Amino acid sequence: MAKPGRKPSSVDASITPAVRGEALAGLKMHPGGPVQTTANRLAALTARAASAPSAMIHVADGGWIRLMGGRAVPRGYPRSEPIPASHTLFGLVIHYGFPLVIEDVRNDARVPAEAPARVMGIRAYAGFPIRDPHGEIVGVCAVMDMHPRHWEAGELAAVDDAAQACTALVGQRYARQEVETQRIFLGTLLDSLDTGVLASDAKGHLVVVNRSLRNRLGIEPTDDPPEQWLPTLPIAHPDGQAFTADQVPLLRALQGQHVHGVEHVVTTPEGGRRLYSVNAHPMTRPDGTRLGAVSVFHDITDRHRAERFRGCELAVTLALNESQTVEQAAPRVLAAVAGTLGWPYAELWLVEPTPSGEVLRHIDRYRAPGLPGDLAAPARLAPGEGLAGAAWQRAEPVWHTVVGAPDSPLSVEAADRLGLRTALALPISSGGRTLAVMTLFADQVEDPQDALVALLSGIAAHLGQFIERRRAEELQHALTASKDEYLHLVGHELRTPLTVIAAYIELIEEADPATTLAEVAPMTAAIRRGSDRLRRLVESLLDLSELDSGQAEIKRAPLDFVGVVAAAVDQVRPAAEARRVSISTSLPADLPITGDRDRLGQMVTELLNNAITFTPEGGRIEVRLTRGEDWADLTVADTGAGIPEDERPHVFQRFYRGQITTEQAIAGAGLGLSVAQIIAQRHHGEITQLPSTTGTTMRVRLPVDPVAATQPPPAQVGPPAAERAQIVAAPADFEG
Repeated sequence: MAKPGRKPSSVDASITPAVRGEALAGLKMHPGGPVQTTANRLAALTARAASAPSAMIHVADGGWIRLMGGRAVPRGYPRSEPIPASHTLFGLVIHYGFPLVIEDVRNDARVPAEAPARVMGIRAYAGFPIRDPHGEIVGVCAVMDMHPRHWEAGELAAVDDAAQACTALVGQRYARQEVETQRIFLGTLLDSLDTGVLASDAKGHLVVVNRSLRNRLGIEPTDDPPEQWLPTLPIAHPDGQAFTADQVPLLRALQGQHVHGVEHVVTTPEGGRRLYSVNAHPMTRPDGTRLGAVSVFHDITDRHRAERFRGCELAVTLALNESQTVEQAAPRVLAAVAGTLGWPYAELWLVEPTPSGEVLRHIDRYRAPGLPGDLAAPARLAPGEGLAGAAWQRAEPVWHTVVGAPDSPLSVEAADRLGLRTALALPISSGGRTLAVMTLFADQVEDPQDALVALLSGIAAHLGQFIERRRAEELQHALTASKDEYLHLVGHELRTPLTVIAAYIELIEEADPATTLAEVAPMTAAIRRGSDRLRRLVESLLDLSELDSGQAEIKRAPLDFVGVVAAAVDQVRPAAEARRVSISTSLPADLPITGDRDRLGQMVTELLNNAITFTPEGGRIEVRLTRGEDWADLTVADTGAGIPEDERPHVFQRFYRGQITTEQAIAGAGLGLSVAQIIAQRHHGEITQLPSTTGTTMRVRLPVDPVAATQPPPAQVGPPAAERAQIVAAPADFEG
């Protein structure tokens, strides 16, 4: 029997019992349910064993106590609400930590005057503390009588035994809660890991699938045997072969094997693929009893890609080192990148200047073997147009994880036909400026990945530097060639008239003083022709320089383009008739545009003079002016010999003289079409060479919208404007 403990001589009425230990309320032993039923039965047994009319079991909850179970509970006693522990007999037991035995409440100095027991008529009391497994008091088991009495040793022993039984009940609840706490702790810990964890019991039932694997595999713990859950696992060997039961690391571990580094390709619920390295180990008791097995999935996708990208970077570097142009390097670069990613389709677009602004030009594509067809890609894209145009405009990678969606760059039909699921556009930059865009397409769903973009960015940097370096080299070659041609041609054009002028001046100086003016008139005429030729050359050079630099003012005003064309035709008609070349026109009644009348007249005259120069006797020139929806189109077609194919890209290049010009010793510095092109560009238009069965056809396209025509011309980027003309391959004459 437990001893009553020390007996204080008096008790301060204001004392508040301190709860020692953890409250039973923390063990979820709240009133109601099976716990209360057990407590009620235990209270009844305690009352019977102690021959007491009433018994109550209380639990502590902070500074409060709560009735857990009772037998013949006094009327008016709170059965469900907590009550303050202060001034109660139960609070005294908790406060002092010893059993409390009272034979007469009214005559016991330990009982506070405000104690509810006095009010409820309780006269005798015997309470024993209930302890948790750590020895802390968490409640009180007590018997009561409404009459004073002497508690026999056997009666007190019965109450003590009941308190011990309550302690056992608390211990059981603690054990269950500890198991639950450990389960929650372990589950939270496993779910916080990015590493996947899969565990089974000894029968192969899946008992643990952490968050990482639930998201990747789309499975949950199950009581199904392995032969049922194994086919549902979206796993395969890296070569695509399915796993058999004797190959699955978890099931091998159930047989006692320790498995390391088995690679799995996991297909995620979204359709993506990830590469995992899987280890597995058996779980056994110290006596060797098999409890189950656990396997751990380590995602090595990024590491594997990084290793493969090192080889990809080497392949790209070799391709760039062995190529002279982007066009030559593109097939090998695309094949290396797409092959490394395992993505079946890729394209490369190059930023190029045009008279109306920069565009993306389609350079090349990569298509994996077995892919049924190509994407229908336009030859050029404007900023913001399509996937590549969006990446160019934003200057950042653009992902489309669901190809074929409403905002996708591909139609549903194209996506389904080629089996493409994800698209990525990567801008290729150098010096803060986008030079090209690489688009890549996967046949699986791929979420946006910063690590993948970082790997691709290294390759993009190599390619950007290559493009920048090649452009600089091309520009340097062009400048050198232009300088040489300038010195050669201008030197020739200067030397010839100067020689003529000097020769005739010398003849005049050596002539007889009596020579009449009529006799020297032919010589002075030759001197005048030479000086006029020099003047025209100098004026052309100065004019071209001012137009090219933007210093020449374009005086825009409303005008009738028909009158400008007709005046130019009338101006050159005498020269055409002198060469027996006919000029026919097809002009509308009027065609109003906004522009500089003099400059536009100069442009048309240059085109007509060029056609007259390279059209043989008996040939003809057709001038046609039409109006489209937003443009005025002027075409000048001649019946000359045409331009050799290898000379067509140089038609608008200044100082360039083709083979015909050289062989026939045709005078000119090669500036006429350069000037005409710049004038068209300053009017937001362009001059292009159109396909033609014979001779050459040049088309001038100018905007007819006055608002567009009055906007400032676009900034020139790259080579001189006259060298940026869009050339449509076609048989043509050489324009000098």
